[in-house]
Amino acid sequence: MGEASFRFSDVDPPAADPPRTIYTDLPTLPDPVYLGLTMRIFNDDTVGLYMRVDGSGTGWTFTSNDLGLWATATNSYVNLDNLGYRAKPGSALTQTITIRLRAYTDAGYSSLKWTFEKEITVVFIKSDDGSWTQDFLDNFDDGTVMGWSAVNELNATGITCAAAVDYYLSANYSLKSTAYSSAAGVEMRWRINKTFATPNRNQVYLIGNVRLHSRGGGYAYIKNLKTGYDSTVLSMIGRPYDTVVAYYVPEDKWIRIVVPLPKNSSISVRFIIDNYFKFTNPAYDSRIWLDDFKIISKD
Repeated sequence: MGEASFRFSDVDPPAADPPRTIYTDLPTLPDPVYLGLTMRIFNDDTVGLYMRVDGSGTGWTFTSNDLGLWATATNSYVNLDNLGYRAKPGSALTQTITIRLRAYTDAGYSSLKWTFEKEITVVFIKSDDGSWTQDFLDNFDDGTVMGWSAVNELNATGITCAAAVDYYLSANYSLKSTAYSSAAGVEMRWRINKTFATPNRNQVYLIGNVRLHSRGGGYAYIKNLKTGYDSTVLSMIGRPYDTVVAYYVPEDKWIRIVVPLPKNSSISVRFIIDNYFKFTNPAYDSRIWLDDFKIISKD
């Protein structure tokens, strides 16, 4: 008989789940700092199980999330926004936190059958502490796209990419890209990207602030946002594409994404937005904003 478990990657069992590290950059972050993550939950038991997720860690406060029933022999992704929070550190900090899954046989969450725990490393970078070199800064405050472009990946049309004034982090502009699908009931995916030559230093990080919105109304639903370079995906927020009428990513809020990059390389940095378009209408598009994009490095 199996058990209940979870993973932080799309690597299938029986291969080992790679270690998970979450990075963020402290300057301009709100206080307290909130943690959101995407996890993949497995029910390998012979009965349906009701899943509850929380966590623990020094200085952290975690919410308890009752996720409902997982049928036997199934697995599914879930995005947990604001799973936990802590006071904003005053300096760079690396911590280990524990994420816990408890599986119950009843809808009242009273009959516990399985407990599964896994550790995550959380790294707080402080890019303004004098130890980092700011190699690139794209804040779009000159009113241009600063070399970024938008590209169709699947069924995307009406694509725009321009400096915008409706939402921004640093005055007075951000980059805004929109797209919709000319077909109904399809997956629609597009990306914004730009090529960079990364510095030849031992630590290189991308820092990007993004905001998402899909003008739903029964039309457009964002399923996931992937960040990476070339064909390499470094992070995913949300869940894999499906045709369920539901949003899987946080919308209408700024999200900071920080990921390591290879050094001394020419790479195309990409933010990929994956959507389900139930009906087609140019007035109901999907949108991404990007602001204060940085690449930083140090030895």
